[in-house]
Amino acid sequence: MTLRLKIIAAGALAGLVLSTFQSVAQTAAYPNQRITVVVPAVAGGASDIIGRIMSQHLQKTLGQSIIVENRGGASGSAGAIAVVRAAPDGYTLFLATSSQVVINQFVLKNIGYDPLNDLVPIAFVAAAPELVTIPSTFPATSWKEFLAALKSKPGAYNFGTPGAGTPPHLAIERIMQVTGTKMAHVPFRGSAAVMIDVAAGNIQMSMATLASIEPFRQAGTARILAVAADKRLKALPDIPTLEEAGLPDMEMSVWWGVMGPKGISRDIVQLLNAKLREAFSNPENTATLDKLGITTFAEPTEMFEKFIQKEVKMYESVVKGMGLEPQ
Repeated sequence: MTLRLKIIAAGALAGLVLSTFQSVAQTAAYPNQRITVVVPAVAGGASDIIGRIMSQHLQKTLGQSIIVENRGGASGSAGAIAVVRAAPDGYTLFLATSSQVVINQFVLKNIGYDPLNDLVPIAFVAAAPELVTIPSTFPATSWKEFLAALKSKPGAYNFGTPGAGTPPHLAIERIMQVTGTKMAHVPFRGSAAVMIDVAAGNIQMSMATLASIEPFRQAGTARILAVAADKRLKALPDIPTLEEAGLPDMEMSVWWGVMGPKGISRDIVQLLNAKLREAFSNPENTATLDKLGITTFAEPTEMFEKFIQKEVKMYESVVKGMGLEPQ
C-alpha cells in the first residue's frame, strides 16, 4: 500500500471511530434538554390524548420536560414536514398516524416528504379499528344480512366518509373490491357529519372508530355490525370481527406510531422504544384507551417496520384498484 493510500485509510478509520464515539456520547447524554412531540392534529382528539399519555410517561421516566406541539393541516403532512426538517438528535419526535406514514403518498400530490425514507420508525403504540356501522333503521342486524342486501341491489345504497382518500373511504373501497359490491360514495367534512347522516338514515353505511360512533350507538340511532380487526374490542365484546362474520383478512384501522427524522441514532431509537413500550403496556393507560376503542401495543421497532411495509402494499393495491388520482 502506498503512503497516500495509507493516509487515506487512516483518515477513514479515524472518521469512523470519531463518528462512533460521537454517536455513543450523544446516546449516553440523551436526553439533556426538552423534547418536542409533534402531533399532526388539533387538541382534544384521539391523537392528542395518545400524545399526552406518551409525553407524560416520557417526562417521568426520562427526567426531561416534554411538550406536545399540535400541527394539523394537509392530512397531517404539515406535522410530518416539521419533523423531517428537524435535527435527527431525538429531541423532535412525531406521533404519526396511518395517513402520514402510508396513505398520503397515494392520495395527495407533492406531500413534501418521503415517508419511507425521511422518517424512522421507533414504536408502534396504538390502533383504533374501523367499525362497520349502519342506521339502526336499516333492516339488517348482522354483516351477512347487510352484505346480502348490497348484493341484491347493486349500486342502490350510499356510503359516507370524511372525504376521498381518508382511511374510512379506503377501508370501504377495499371491502367492495373483495366482495364485488357497489355503493355510491358521499364525502363529508369530518366524521361527525358522516355519523349524523348515518343516524338519520340518509346514507346506509360508514366505517369509523368507536369514539365517533359511540354517542349515536348509545342513542339507538346507529348500529355497529363488525370490527375490522383480528380480535374483538374490549369495549365491544359482543360485536364480531369481520373475519368472524365471514370476511377474512380485513384488518383496517387508524393507527399511531412514534417516528423520528432520518439519521436519528439507533441507540436513541432503542431507548425510546423501550420507554414507549412501558407507557403503552401500563394498565392505567391501556384502560383509558380501551374505553375509546383504541388498542395499545408494546412491540420492538422491527415489528413496526414490518407492519408499515404490509400497510403500504395493502393501501397501494386499494388505491390502484379504485383508479383514484392524487388530489
